[in-house]
Amino acid sequence: MTLDPTEIASSWLQSYAAFLTSGNVKGAVSCLQNTGFLRDFLVFTWNNRTLHGHKEITTYLTNNLACASIADFKLETRPGLLPEIDGLNTRMVSSVANTVSAGFTFGCKVGTGRGYFFLVPTDAGEWKAISVMMELADISGHEEWIQEEGAHDGHTLSWTDVNRERRETIEKDPYVLIIGAGHSGLNVAARFKHLNIPSLVVESNLRIGDNWRKRHVYPTLHLHVPKYYCELLYHPYPASWPLYIPRDKIADWLEHYAQAEDLVVWTNSRPLPGPTYDRTSGRWTVIIDRGGKHVTLNPAHIVVAAGALGAPNIPVMENPEQFAGSIVHCADYEGGKRFTGKRVVVVGAGNTSADLCQDLSFHGAESVTMVQRSATVVVPIVLVENQIERCFRGVNTDTADFLLMAKPIPLMQQMAEENETSLVEQLKEYYQSLHEAGFKPVTNKGLMTIFYSAYGVYDVGCVDLIRSGKVKIKQGVEIARLEKNSVIFTDGSNLETDAIVLATSFGSIRDSMRGIFGDSVIDQTSQVWGLDHEGELRGVFRPSGHPGVSIVLRSLDGFADPQPLQAMVRSRRILHLKVAD
Repeated sequence: MTLDPTEIASSWLQSYAAFLTSGNVKGAVSCLQNTGFLRDFLVFTWNNRTLHGHKEITTYLTNNLACASIADFKLETRPGLLPEIDGLNTRMVSSVANTVSAGFTFGCKVGTGRGYFFLVPTDAGEWKAISVMMELADISGHEEWIQEEGAHDGHTLSWTDVNRERRETIEKDPYVLIIGAGHSGLNVAARFKHLNIPSLVVESNLRIGDNWRKRHVYPTLHLHVPKYYCELLYHPYPASWPLYIPRDKIADWLEHYAQAEDLVVWTNSRPLPGPTYDRTSGRWTVIIDRGGKHVTLNPAHIVVAAGALGAPNIPVMENPEQFAGSIVHCADYEGGKRFTGKRVVVVGAGNTSADLCQDLSFHGAESVTMVQRSATVVVPIVLVENQIERCFRGVNTDTADFLLMAKPIPLMQQMAEENETSLVEQLKEYYQSLHEAGFKPVTNKGLMTIFYSAYGVYDVGCVDLIRSGKVKIKQGVEIARLEKNSVIFTDGSNLETDAIVLATSFGSIRDSMRGIFGDSVIDQTSQVWGLDHEGELRGVFRPSGHPGVSIVLRSLDGFADPQPLQAMVRSRRILHLKVAD
């Protein structure tokens, strides 16, 4: 029998909408499978939540449905969100058969919302949702605008004067202060601008983009995921640009982006320690060091997007002063030329380590040894590209982000687990050769592990060097102590060494912010990164625990790109700042 996805989706949405608008929680929950998911972004609560199973969803809706004032459901009519068959399989590799999926819109208490559902048939032939996502799209009074006319006051005012006045107004009294002008900080600032939320960005570097020019300085640095996965809001990368964009092009693009979006950014600026928050007025008092001049501001919210501020992680090694060679952290690595002819130990086994080992080998290091403490997820870059292409090719970025966010992370993990056996079998020889070379790969976790954990390698060439022996592996150990010309490992073995490169990541953004906000503020915030018990990211893109602080990015180990987090930055989840209050 031929399925009509529009008829199935329309019938299901009509029932689901009727139950929700009438306050019938039991009826609404009956529209989902017993093990179905409800993913809520700021609709029923001012948070991001994923509820699993009838019991959790019933409790959640019972407590929150009435105050949400849900109404006016309609099926989406925009391309990419129309009812379709097997949409779950189209966007992801899945064994779920005969799914029907569709987008929808609705109204709620504070604005308008949009959602997406995936339906599967029961044994009785009923269509029930395996997952429903509902997201706050716009806040009343702060609806997103895309472009303005450009002619001001009947062509009597110049754009230059209008733009200057806007900047001066924001600089005097920003509603939001954003710390950090990297990908996330600029994206958030652009989103707020288009929501008419006055926002000021402060960046400690002298130029926007210096976090790429200076922080990760090895010359071969480039994105490890395709460019269309890392676009910034409103400005796609040029079609002629490389698929994997080099470091310096990214740096220049960030600078261009801030100018093109008319964002208000103070460079060579940083908040001084000791800002105070008045819970009565809901305002901060914070002093900004702007190139040596102190400026006092009173924003309502501070968004921390300064992932690069974390201090380098330096492992403890006995007797470092006895070592005659050089020890350099990846933050200060300037390329492999200075290590030509030298015996180099690289500590760490994430993406950065793989890049550095490849660079050192190319530039003629006498030997390169990677120290791998535990096991590492390794995935050939072509598989990553194919997976991302499923989500982003042929679909505009906003729609692709929305569809990605529509799937609860636990559901995506389940799907990944279903395909792990076949994936591992497909890569059997690949992983076996790594084992034989002494490297320990993780083979029981899917792509989701790399996306939502702090370790992993997108293989762009280092695996071949490991398998050929050009990059040697020291596995399951750490450096215990140093001698004049060698390192001694925790298993008692030693290795003659001329230089040590530490690809050991950076400290937590919470720890780096303690020096600014103090323990009393930071201790109110939640842990950053990793998944909570519901499968939502901890501490980022959601209330932090302090009413005046939001965290939108963490510096991640082993990744040389803006991350899949860009989809979250581009989405509307940062709206939890309660700008409608």
